[in-house]
Amino acid sequence: MNDQYVLDTHAWVNYVTGPDALPRRARRLTDTATVLHVPTICLREVAVHGARDRLRTRDPKMTWDEWMMTALADPCAVAPLTPRIAIESAGLEREGFHRDPADQMIYATARVLGIPVITRDRRIHEFEARLPRKATRLAIWN
Repeated sequence: MNDQYVLDTHAWVNYVTGPDALPRRARRLTDTATVLHVPTICLREVAVHGARDRLRTRDPKMTWDEWMMTALADPCAVAPLTPRIAIESAGLEREGFHRDPADQMIYATARVLGIPVITRDRRIHEFEARLPRKATRLAIWN
């Protein structure tokens, strides 16, 4: 069993703000993980949602800088965008992955690190359902 996982943006926000919103399996995995890798693009997505008032901190006095520092406390750690991840993400469309660059980077991070990604993204799960039978599946949600 793995003890490291990649979190997509939604899973990361739920893990930090209300882990009860995660499905039972995802919550069990995050509770026992030694490292939860948060791809760099997730930080930008949270910042954009915060700037557009689609996301709010629980404490109205908390800044997004403070939220991110709290949200990246152990066991969460930033997974930087490396050249290998960038190249892997750019090739995903040829395999039938959808065109969202953030999702491509998140999924490529999991592939390059060789660990599962906790995501509820329907398009990622649909992509994996179309993979050849022996292909490695990385997406986990419920």
